[in-house]
Amino acid sequence: MDAPVTSLPHSAYTLQAVIRQLPDRVIIKDLNSTFITCNQRFADDLGIAIESVAGKTDYDFFPAELAACYQADDRKVMLSGKAIRVEEPYMLDGQPHWLETSKSPIFDAAGQCIGLTAIFKDITQQKQDHDEMQRRAWALQANSRTNQALVQASEEQELLQAVCDAIVADQRYPLALICGLNNVRQSRLQILSSAGNARAYASQLEINWDEHTAEGQGPIARCIRLGSTISLSQLQKSHDFQPWKDAARSFGLQAIVAIPLIAGPDLIGALAVYAGETHSFSPVEVQVFEELTRNVQFGIQSRRTRVAYQQSLQEQASQAQLLENALENALAAIASVLEQRDPYTAGHQKHVAELAVLIGQEMGLPQQRLRGLYLSGVVHDLGKIEVPAEILSKPSRLHPVEFALVKRHPEVGYNILKNIDFPWPIADIIRQHHEYLDGSGYPLGLSGEAILLESRILTVADIVESMSSDRPYRAALGINQAIAQIQLMRDRQLDPAVVDACIRILEQGMFTPHLLTVEAQA
Repeated sequence: MDAPVTSLPHSAYTLQAVIRQLPDRVIIKDLNSTFITCNQRFADDLGIAIESVAGKTDYDFFPAELAACYQADDRKVMLSGKAIRVEEPYMLDGQPHWLETSKSPIFDAAGQCIGLTAIFKDITQQKQDHDEMQRRAWALQANSRTNQALVQASEEQELLQAVCDAIVADQRYPLALICGLNNVRQSRLQILSSAGNARAYASQLEINWDEHTAEGQGPIARCIRLGSTISLSQLQKSHDFQPWKDAARSFGLQAIVAIPLIAGPDLIGALAVYAGETHSFSPVEVQVFEELTRNVQFGIQSRRTRVAYQQSLQEQASQAQLLENALENALAAIASVLEQRDPYTAGHQKHVAELAVLIGQEMGLPQQRLRGLYLSGVVHDLGKIEVPAEILSKPSRLHPVEFALVKRHPEVGYNILKNIDFPWPIADIIRQHHEYLDGSGYPLGLSGEAILLESRILTVADIVESMSSDRPYRAALGINQAIAQIQLMRDRQLDPAVVDACIRILEQGMFTPHLLTVEAQA
């Protein structure tokens, strides 16, 4: 029987010296999944010296079930000769984290697999940032559908039901309800409308107005009495939620935000939204639902008098503008997240957006379309939130693996924004801003007129801004070189009308490159 492979060829030791200093956790195994070496980060996690890893296996460090799973993945990689990547939760210092594991085969000069490398990367912050953006998107989507219900519903009860239906439409929230009392002498709140998979929970809900009873200490009753929002992130751990814990658990309800809904003297109540996960309502989400509730209050009041209803026609237009402004503010908030991670990316996005609008104006685009173009430019690199900050600011050329990760950003940005009802196709514009007319771009390989005009404009603006502005890894190449580049790509890859409009803008001196010396003085 052949002896187990426990070492790599001599040439591999140079690679070992390099990986020991990498920020991610790295290990090298032989064909038998025996550890050969690792880097310092992995050794630190285990609390041992790097030299102590050699000859060990996963069973020496991890529970048997987990070790078996790791070695099954090893065999899959070494038998297929193909790399794999998985994301999985893990606990670190008693806190939940997310880990991304990449395993790749190692081949000798003859093309035979002799082992593998495994790289572990903590992606907890990326997951949290993505989840936060998605929660904002869900709340804004619910707000948008609610505003549509305000316009379409003719009767008050129809309006209340439409609001609850709008909130749970994408099944993010298992229950939304509106309850109230018609006068303060009533002792029990009535459920006026409800919707969601946990609607049966609302039908059995007992909420007492009396603060001296246990049923009167819950979040809904308290929010009405106090006239302020109540948010509970862990219902099962809340003492005030005791009367409803068992029922809530059976329906999978883990968190609640309750907002007072006061529509004149004839309706005193609350809007309550339940979530199936703990810590589901961030301050931004709560703010969106508070705005939603104010809109509902207005909708109820406007239907109670003819005069108020007539006035609502004008108010609804104002509310639509407020929603549009809210969407813009959401994009600004998203851009600020990128700015905190990588100031170069954020500055680049803003300058690309400004140049894109100048090009659009030169081409005669209407004001409303220019507005969508600008907002798309402000977050066109949103997907880079998935890219580690050390890659974004790397002061040298990217490794092909690193560049492949960067190339995913148009699709990532599209997935984050695709479910938000913007007045413009912002998600698609972002997704297509690296496509070329000849089909050589990414991620979809679109060509010609299949690429949105706004995306074609962003592509040109992106190239010009990147070349004419300072970057972390080089000084600005200058406007003249940027013009030469887009002229070279004109017709074949870039829209000729867009290129010509951009050159006219640049020759008139209407665009100022993003120079670090200028930014430092600002």
